[in-house]
Amino acid sequence: MKNPSVPLAATLFCLFFAVPPVFADENDPARRTALESGKVEAAALLQRGQARNAYELYRRLFLEEPEDDAVNLGLARSAAQAGRWNQAVMALERLLEKYPDEAPLYAEAARAYMALNDKPNAEKALAALRRLDASASREDTDALLGKLEDRYGLFQAHGRARFGILYDSNANQGPGSDTLDLGNWRVSLDNAEAVESFAAYLGADIDLGRKFERDSPWWIVGDAQAQIRSNENNGLRHSRTRQSQWGRGAVGLRRLSAETLFDLRLKAEIFDYEGYQHVSALGPEAIFLWAVTPSVHLITRGGLDRRIYSRDPQRNGAYYSAGQYLRLLFGEGNHSLMFGARYTGASANRDDYGCEGWEGSARLSLNLPHGFELAPFVAFSQEFYHGPATVLETKKREDDKWRLGSALTWRINESWSVETLYQYSRNNSVSPLYDYDQHLISAGVAWSF
Repeated sequence: MKNPSVPLAATLFCLFFAVPPVFADENDPARRTALESGKVEAAALLQRGQARNAYELYRRLFLEEPEDDAVNLGLARSAAQAGRWNQAVMALERLLEKYPDEAPLYAEAARAYMALNDKPNAEKALAALRRLDASASREDTDALLGKLEDRYGLFQAHGRARFGILYDSNANQGPGSDTLDLGNWRVSLDNAEAVESFAAYLGADIDLGRKFERDSPWWIVGDAQAQIRSNENNGLRHSRTRQSQWGRGAVGLRRLSAETLFDLRLKAEIFDYEGYQHVSALGPEAIFLWAVTPSVHLITRGGLDRRIYSRDPQRNGAYYSAGQYLRLLFGEGNHSLMFGARYTGASANRDDYGCEGWEGSARLSLNLPHGFELAPFVAFSQEFYHGPATVLETKKREDDKWRLGSALTWRINESWSVETLYQYSRNNSVSPLYDYDQHLISAGVAWSF
């Protein structure tokens, strides 16, 4: 009879290593670094005189970060150079609402109003400029705007640390009983039954980017992530699963233009239980984003890695996935809806452990008043294995899994946020060993930089 702790490690490993992109946090360091990269690229396009391309990129960035000062500033300047004066006025008015005492912004606004033949508002802007700084000149205006742009250099780094507590109704992802009917046999497995537990978690991640040159679309990128979880239920000691650790490091290249982003990285990951059993992976992953319009994005993801199981070498082999997703941005609150599907597969040393499958998923992100963000999600997947789950069974293993829930985040300020999550999982399997359900509730605090 197989050790049930080995399939458990394999199952939980897949949860860490194959998280679908629809569950990415809006404040994720990789996302933030990509946005900052976009700002640098847009500024470079504007500096090279490609005002139209810069404007289109700033429009996309504005939908992502409508309150960002540099995005509004870049949108105003690129719109002005592209002759889109209404959009320039809109961006400048947003800035002036936040910074009513910045005299150079009034000079820019006055020029935009005059381009629209709106003399009354131009005169009001110039009057405000004279009131604030009678000696203000065009050189002063350019110097200030250039200084604001310089805030975004060639090197970008963003990260996050988080900690909290959670309740897991099925910490070992076990079936409802230790007594199972496997094939024609009724067997009793020690410590296989579901175990509930409270737990504490601690995590950190950082995403880095370095542009080759100011006028280059290419970046060197990398990331590092880690997470530790400690369960309080001592009943998990039998399978040595009270503590788990997950770590990842990756390095690669990114190409960013006004309408596309391509990111290719070589990653190394490890998922470990108490130093007793672990799974490691090494391989490439890629993502391609095409902004069909500023509010419609097509996202393609794929990955291939070689996995090594310390306690079950028969599971060693190549694991791969490829997915296509659509993201829609809508509404004044910059809400988003992302949905799509991916193909998954595995070619293990033992053919019974090889499988093919697919997953469909969707996530809605709603930006609510007072810094709250609500993100309900749902995912359904199927896996078709090449053989039975255990030596006592004759039917090939097949799993149908539902995962649904919602995340609620309260952004206290730019650095601190409170994160809560509820997730329900139901795995229907041909093999009773893998038939289970699970409720997960977590609450924690995150610090971002």
